[in-house]
Amino acid sequence: MTGRDFILLMLCCLGWGGNFVVSAWVVGSNPVPPFMLALFRAGFVLLFMGVFLFRPLPKGFGRLLIVSLCVGPIHLGLLYTGLQTAPASAGSIISQSLIPMSTMLSVLFLKERIGWVRSSAIGVSFVGVMIMVYEPGALSLDYGLIVLLVAYVSLAIGSVLMRTVPDVDWRQYVAWTALLLFVLSFAATSLFETGHHEVWDVAGWKLVAVALYAALFVSIFAHGQYFRLLQTYEVNQVIPLTLITTLWACLLGVMLLNETLYPRYLIGAALILPCVWIIARRGAVPPVQED
Repeated sequence: MTGRDFILLMLCCLGWGGNFVVSAWVVGSNPVPPFMLALFRAGFVLLFMGVFLFRPLPKGFGRLLIVSLCVGPIHLGLLYTGLQTAPASAGSIISQSLIPMSTMLSVLFLKERIGWVRSSAIGVSFVGVMIMVYEPGALSLDYGLIVLLVAYVSLAIGSVLMRTVPDVDWRQYVAWTALLLFVLSFAATSLFETGHHEVWDVAGWKLVAVALYAALFVSIFAHGQYFRLLQTYEVNQVIPLTLITTLWACLLGVMLLNETLYPRYLIGAALILPCVWIIARRGAVPPVQED
């Protein structure tokens, strides 16, 4: 992976990690319905990126829609639903299932190969993440955890399918994903959620703040670059690097929310950081495109 793309992916992980912290700060103590939040997020994305819906449809439009469904409405809908009951620490552990699932799918369906060095680095960094997020008793059985697991199955499938989408502008991907999310979230919040006016009265500006952050830094920047990188590099090179998201989330929580700096954070970071560098360095660098 080129140095520029590595830095971009690390910034994507910073955006994802910051999303956990911003969500905790803005809506953690307010009864904001999950699909209402998703609706506002998608609305802001369409406000900035909706113009790309009117570009000529790409050749692989059908497959692009499947990817958008898996990564957008299906994943986020199940994610927000599961987080209503699942413990946050247990949910963060479940989220790491994306790494082995996507790696296995890439080997089975994309015929990607993983050398022993990169396999070892993925394994050690995975252990580092488990050390950072594990809390005794956090994995007690909960219906929400099952929903979260299905959410990350959907994300793994969508991530692998991204690799097979023909040459599509990442901005079109972001726009169509937002449109699907907006339509389905509007239906879901209208049918299954109540008290919208009360929520707006209590946490209106906070809802707007977290939705705007998620739209700009997560959906447009992070997800857009994630799509582009998965079209450029192998799945088993890109997705393991997203382990750094947990490190960012923990560090930002300590710095911005005055959370406790546990020794396990430092141990996990010491394992993750060198392994992330190894994973990035071991992958093939794409050929330089001449303008």
